[in-house]
Amino acid sequence: MAEKKEITEDILLIGDRVDVVSEDGQVYRSMIEDRIDDGPFLVSVPHRRGRYMYVAKDDVLYVVFYREGGRYIAQMKVLALEKRGAIRYMWLLQETKAQRNQRREAYRLAVNMGVVVYNYDDKFTRLCEDMPQEQEGEEDTFTVENLTVMETVLSRDISIKGVAISSKKTYAEGDKYIVGMDLESTAEIIGGIVRIKKTPALILQSIVRRCVPMNENKINHVGLAFLDDSKKVSEQIARFVLIEQQKQIKNQRRLD
Repeated sequence: MAEKKEITEDILLIGDRVDVVSEDGQVYRSMIEDRIDDGPFLVSVPHRRGRYMYVAKDDVLYVVFYREGGRYIAQMKVLALEKRGAIRYMWLLQETKAQRNQRREAYRLAVNMGVVVYNYDDKFTRLCEDMPQEQEGEEDTFTVENLTVMETVLSRDISIKGVAISSKKTYAEGDKYIVGMDLESTAEIIGGIVRIKKTPALILQSIVRRCVPMNENKINHVGLAFLDDSKKVSEQIARFVLIEQQKQIKNQRRLD
């Protein structure tokens, strides 16, 4: 009698319906068409309203699939693209083991959110609910009001590792700043100026990883990596990213 093959929940199978998350956070529906042994997967390039998802060789994507035990996410690298008749395909190599949604393995989310960039201050440690109370001998406690605002801008994307912003200013790689965000509040643009409705609830130390000109209008793409890697902060950001991704997936399914 042939031995029954065990099906593992975190393994992708031919025929699985999946959500493909692009590098800019857009979500598309697709399917696993084939696989070469235990190597790369053949996936149809998803399209929406007659337009194919933009994808290039060596791009990093996230593939989301569903099992009875929950939602799984795996990081994939685009090895090659091919066209068969009128249908486009991509070969994806899985680079990470699929992780359940509950483990908070958050990926990057494209979102326009108000971000306040403050000049770095050595007195700054952390500004959150569990900040130590004023110690004996100190005149006052350092608060967000003591920080100097450099600019208020819109984010391009966010993950548990950092936030990318659009700015007319030039940032030097390696410089440190303090960033403030309110994940529950939306920003307003009035007369070309970004404004947020209240003092940011999440204040983090950061370091500039890159500053790249985006266009001839002198707008820079600035990548800021968070220096606070505490579990509390990571879970707060991961929860926000996952909730927003779920909203995007639901909205795209309605369109599809």
